[in-house]
Amino acid sequence: MSFVDHQGEVEYPYSFKTVFDAIIEAAPKMDGLSLDSADEVSGRVTFKSGVSLRSWGENIPIQLVRLSSARTKMQIVSSPKTGAMFGGAFDLGKNRENIDKIIKAVSDVLSKKPEEVEEVQQQPATSTADELLKLKALKDEGVISQTEFNEQKEKVLAQTQSPISVKSPTPTTSLQSDSQPVEKKEPIRIESKGKDKTWVIAIVIFTIIMIIFAIVEAASF
Repeated sequence: MSFVDHQGEVEYPYSFKTVFDAIIEAAPKMDGLSLDSADEVSGRVTFKSGVSLRSWGENIPIQLVRLSSARTKMQIVSSPKTGAMFGGAFDLGKNRENIDKIIKAVSDVLSKKPEEVEEVQQQPATSTADELLKLKALKDEGVISQTEFNEQKEKVLAQTQSPISVKSPTPTTSLQSDSQPVEKKEPIRIESKGKDKTWVIAIVIFTIIMIIFAIVEAASF
């Protein structure tokens, strides 16, 4: 950048893609500036301005820098087409004005965009063995004492021990409720009526025989 160039930059809490699209969307709203080229891969956009009473024209490259998943820096450089010659060093503030115009136009577009959340990258979990090896190395080097080593070791082991969940036994459904006493059933008595009839008939026959025998005895006398 030469001494006649003007530079401006701003950081936006938006992703690289969102800011690039905002520049393209804001381009038609920038009076006196025309979009010359745009490359999303490199994040480079170029504007141009024509000759006016206050300027011989400008080349205005914009460079986007990805700071994080939801933060992007926009760097703008305004260079007079004639350089320092033919009045390029005396732009009467036109170069600076164009930089502010671009920043304002892009900011207006982004202000209508929904807020973006920073993506948090999860660090790979280290194993218990790795943690214990690190602690042992610190103890061997004298960084921590034996007592500190034992304390840190217990913490590491405690974090890796997952609580054992004990399942309660599945309640079984009993046929009889505990609150209701079980009734004892008396054995069923079966009376043998056929046997009783047999004894009655035998007694009757015996009685008849005895009567006949008595009659025969009485007739014989």
